[in-house]
Amino acid sequence: MTELDGKKKKILMVGPDRSVHGGISAVVNGLYEAGIERYADIEYIGTMREGSKLKKLAVAAGAYIRFLRALKSADIVHIHVASDMSFERKRLFILAAHKRGKKLIIHQHGGDLKNWVSAGGDKRKKRVAETLNMADRLIVLTPVLYDTIRDICSDSPDVVSRMIVMPNSVKIPEVADACGERPAGDATRSCEAPVRVPHSILFLGRICEDKGIRELIDAMDALKVSCPDVHLTLGGIWEEPGLKALAEARSDYISFAGWLTGKDKDEALRRSEIFVLPSYYEGHPVSVIEAMASGCLVVATDVGGIPMMVEDGHTGLLVKPRDVQGLTDALLKALSPEFDPVRAEIVAQARSLVEKDYDINGYIRRLIGIYEEM
Repeated sequence: MTELDGKKKKILMVGPDRSVHGGISAVVNGLYEAGIERYADIEYIGTMREGSKLKKLAVAAGAYIRFLRALKSADIVHIHVASDMSFERKRLFILAAHKRGKKLIIHQHGGDLKNWVSAGGDKRKKRVAETLNMADRLIVLTPVLYDTIRDICSDSPDVVSRMIVMPNSVKIPEVADACGERPAGDATRSCEAPVRVPHSILFLGRICEDKGIRELIDAMDALKVSCPDVHLTLGGIWEEPGLKALAEARSDYISFAGWLTGKDKDEALRRSEIFVLPSYYEGHPVSVIEAMASGCLVVATDVGGIPMMVEDGHTGLLVKPRDVQGLTDALLKALSPEFDPVRAEIVAQARSLVEKDYDINGYIRRLIGIYEEM
């Protein structure tokens, strides 16, 4: 892919503020870090920042005003959306773009979209279907989400022809323990192999019930008996005080690292043997791809798009959501010395999969291709 010499498409992109702790922000930041601005003229408008309800309302109002001002000159409007309030908030932007006849991409990230729509009954289903039907292109992260939207939009079968399955991707780090010579012009690359802390487990994300944190804490209690030096690092933000209290009461084997980004996140992934994500639902989590690319063994639940990446026993270990015993058994298996040869093979296969299917450069090529053909 080469930089465009001619006129770039003007893309008005909408999503949460890039400072927000969450999956959509991680995807957007990944695009910027990989240099998407070399190939498209992008104006990004963040519609939500973390804080009080009043702050969120003020940010959303200001974003909407900016959006209306920028809309006239945009070639394409690209709106990132999930479910719940994310959908309701972005719906206003979708309606405005559609009313003005703009080419519109709706990029649906919602891992819990099916449950959220079902909870709202026929009225919500109709509103969601009408909104999604406004898209010229509808990007979804997984085949599971494709099927969900096909069912929601069953009265508009042509929506299927506008849907594109496009999983998330990441910038892939160098393989430090097999790097050989430095690439031309790269004098800074380190060839030291990662030093992984024995029996270290890492979680990254929102620290809440829906991410399976209660089950993970229970599993750690059981693991501590069989593996006294096991340690879990929680990298994220607390959303439920009760879970925070449970973790703090186990400070000898559970620690809190805060929300990790950049070099701090890279270092945490390089030092951890196991990455765990016991969520109740997911879209296509970037954290799992990053862990696989970084050489961690992934233990995760078989929800959403995770089975696309984690094939049990081949590229990671899968467990059922809300299953404390299953999670405990999988983590104990992954930590056992007898599993070391298998773990090395699984980690290598996971890395190969990421290189083949989830490289951010290929993702950008595909996205620019969508922009160009619209």
